[in-house]
Amino acid sequence: MSKTRRPLKTALLALVLMAGLALYATPYLTVHQMREAARERDAQALAAHVDFPALRQSLKLSVQDRLAGRERNERGDPTPAAAMGAAVAAALLGPMVDVLITPETLGRILQGESPLSLPGGREPPATREDGRPRLHTEMGYESLGRFVFSLRREGDGEEPIALVLHRQGLIGWRLAEMRLP
Repeated sequence: MSKTRRPLKTALLALVLMAGLALYATPYLTVHQMREAARERDAQALAAHVDFPALRQSLKLSVQDRLAGRERNERGDPTPAAAMGAAVAAALLGPMVDVLITPETLGRILQGESPLSLPGGREPPATREDGRPRLHTEMGYESLGRFVFSLRREGDGEEPIALVLHRQGLIGWRLAEMRLP
C-alpha cells in the first residue's frame, strides 16, 4: 500500500464510523427533543415527533387486547363474553383515546405527570427541587426500525410506560406506539 493511499483510507474509515455513530444516535436525539419540548410545554414541537393516527390506533388495540385477553377458553381463544365486552369497551374507549392523545397529554406523560390534570390527584412520591417527579428511564433499540423509550416515576412501584418510536426514512423517528403497564 502506498503512503498516499493510507491517509485516504483512514479518513474514509473515520468518516464511515462517524456516519454510523450519527445514524445510531438519531433516536436518542429525537427522545431528547421530545422531552425538551415537553419540558418547555411546546405542543407544536412535540407534535412534530408523533404519528398521532398510528399512536391512537396502537393504544386502542392495546386496550382492546388487554380487555379481551383476561378470559380464555380451553383453546386459548377469548371467551365470547370477553370478546363482546372488549368490543363494547373499544366502541366506548376509541373516541376517548382520540380525544385524550394530544401533544399536551403526551407532554405530561413525558414529564412523569398524570395525563389528566385532575384536582386532588395523587402526587408522585419522589420529586425534584422544581416539583416535577423524578423519573427512571431506559432506552434502546428493539430492532433496526423500532426504538423503545420507557419511563416510570421513581419510588412509584408501577410498571413503566413504553413509548415506541418507528423509523421514518433513514434518520427520522416518530412516536407511533404506547405500551401501557
